[in-house]
Amino acid sequence: MMNRVQTSPAQVRDELARLMGAALHEGVKRLFARVERELFDLASSETDNDRRAEAFEAIAQSRSEQEDFYNAFARTLIEPAAHWQQAEWHQLIGDRNRALAFEDMLAEASQRCGIEHTQFEARIGQLHNDDSENIPAGLFTLDSISRAFLNRARDLPDSVRHRLITHWAEQVLFRLTPIYSVLNDYLIQVGVLPSIKRLRDPLAEAAPIDPPPVAQTTVSDVPQHAGPSPEALADRLVPLVRASIGGDDQYQFRFERDLDWQAEDFAAFIRDRLEPTLPAANWPTQSREVIRLVGMTLGDVLNDQLIDPRHRRQIATLQLAVLLLASRDRHFLSDADHPMRRILNLLALIGSDPDLRPDIEVTASTLGPIQQAVLDNPSKLEALADHLRGISRGKPTTSLEPVVTPAHERLAQIEERCRIRVGKILNGHVNEMPVRAPTRALLDQVFQPFMVRTMINQGRQSAPWAGIIGLLQDALTLQLDPTLGSDDVKAFAREASTVFNDRNSDGLFGEEQKALDAFIDYLDVQSRDNLDIPVEPLSRLGGGEQAPPNTTVDEPVAESATIDALTIPAPIVEAQSPTANAHRRLAKDHEPTTQKSQTDVANSEPAASCSHIPTDGLLLASLDVVKVFFDQQSRSEEWFEVYTGPGRALRRLKIRDLDTNNGVVNFANRTGQSKLNLPVGQVLDDLFADRTRLVFGNPRFTRSLIELRGQLEESRDED
Repeated sequence: MMNRVQTSPAQVRDELARLMGAALHEGVKRLFARVERELFDLASSETDNDRRAEAFEAIAQSRSEQEDFYNAFARTLIEPAAHWQQAEWHQLIGDRNRALAFEDMLAEASQRCGIEHTQFEARIGQLHNDDSENIPAGLFTLDSISRAFLNRARDLPDSVRHRLITHWAEQVLFRLTPIYSVLNDYLIQVGVLPSIKRLRDPLAEAAPIDPPPVAQTTVSDVPQHAGPSPEALADRLVPLVRASIGGDDQYQFRFERDLDWQAEDFAAFIRDRLEPTLPAANWPTQSREVIRLVGMTLGDVLNDQLIDPRHRRQIATLQLAVLLLASRDRHFLSDADHPMRRILNLLALIGSDPDLRPDIEVTASTLGPIQQAVLDNPSKLEALADHLRGISRGKPTTSLEPVVTPAHERLAQIEERCRIRVGKILNGHVNEMPVRAPTRALLDQVFQPFMVRTMINQGRQSAPWAGIIGLLQDALTLQLDPTLGSDDVKAFAREASTVFNDRNSDGLFGEEQKALDAFIDYLDVQSRDNLDIPVEPLSRLGGGEQAPPNTTVDEPVAESATIDALTIPAPIVEAQSPTANAHRRLAKDHEPTTQKSQTDVANSEPAASCSHIPTDGLLLASLDVVKVFFDQQSRSEEWFEVYTGPGRALRRLKIRDLDTNNGVVNFANRTGQSKLNLPVGQVLDDLFADRTRLVFGNPRFTRSLIELRGQLEESRDED
């Protein structure tokens, strides 16, 4: 680890303020300029003299208060914690709709800044824990910057303040990605490494001055012996290659992204694994050059973005064998037609050919024999190169006899554990939701094998895993969506192509791609089936006449049969024909008049009974029955279509928790981020009136809601 500069937290705060202040000052200037242009355009097109005068007055006030606003804003950023730093967004903005839009923009800004903002937030959290007096919590994070901005903007006129809030993320937050990189570099230089090294004030921990010690002869800790020669290097690598064949990859240099393999980093890694205390200068020049040239040779292949990531990982497993061969055979680096060089080029060629990428298992079977040949008999590399040449030309080849090793046994165990884990994940998302036959085929033939491969190769924190979870939820939602349109199908197809065909993804095999295409075709048929039906058939069914001749006996148009078909609780529901679905909707939309009147009466009863339910939010939030109800929903992971106002689209969210202190219900998206909060009285009223409802019906939820309503009415009657 390099030496760090000892400095105090107050100095770090001042330097961060200087760096961030420059970026924010430019951002605020852009923000006010954008608002002034908008006000000027409004004034230019306004015909009312009074409104035009108001717009020009707002422009003048914006210009005059810009500098004062920024100075107060900069001071607010480094102030200690205040009440407004913990307030809800709608309290700072004063309007729930604007608060929702502002939260969405803040989330988008956080995604744009990405890992740089996350690392900076972690380092600031560590500094705050070390010295909370000098380093406020969340100093210069996107959240704290936005809260300080809203706190200072509340004194501005509404005509200016609302426009500043609208363009805040676009003009300021979205452009902060480079500055967070600069701030992270500075914090690394002063030694702020989370969970590795804490920043200390040297004056606070200074020990009393002791008498100077008697000078003693110091002995250097740096070893004076030389590193291994190429022959000795080969001897040191033999057991490491054997361990690699057995599945132990701790001595292999890892890379995570494209263009991530650097020859210098590879050389430093190998030297550190073989002689961790020996400086690079003590290594013989010939040994250092062999390691560096092997790193460059591998880098030419592994940094090629056209190669499938799975094949790149296969090639990387040969790194120790290639280094061992280069240490023994001087012709490897000088002869471009060397069998091992040909093997690397052929593996890269296979991995970059779209038609050959699915042959991942065929190339995987050659890795063990290649490494074994380097150890025992390099002359076999010629035959292995010819075998790979046949694969690269698309010729049918007999697979090499696999060598059963402990690594293969462990891989089989890992695959089985991952398969069980993925099955539980899929069952958790499906839960008791009805699943139609095309969707079940999609889950079994596409999602399950792809998620197993992704879990083994890249883990559950990778981008492909996050993408497949979102795609899974979309597939389960669309298969039962009665309002499915062609645009929804096209959007799902684009998202599926992005998730499965991304260069960092593990890709789909031929049969898996066919299953995905079949599901998309099924959605396309469903979207066309959901189009409006002509009026003429409706009158015939509405008049009580019999169904058209093509209606089958197994699919009657009676109302009771239609309702039973739509609410069947079985885990798998077979896809119905478009004709049957059309007649079901016709029968449901054109019931007899007496049935409609009964439905109207039934719908009017809840509205009358709602008057007996308390409306005070804090009172409702304090009731145990309400707490238990929302606690059950927060743990059930059910999706709700949340009503937010007349004429607005329903928002698909989950119930996160009930805030008893403020009397509001917090809703979250699929990643757990808070996206909406509504008064508990309004949420209950919408649930009882079926304005807010489950995306997928659940009898247990219906029973819980009925019981809650009865308990609330009893409580009101007793009062």
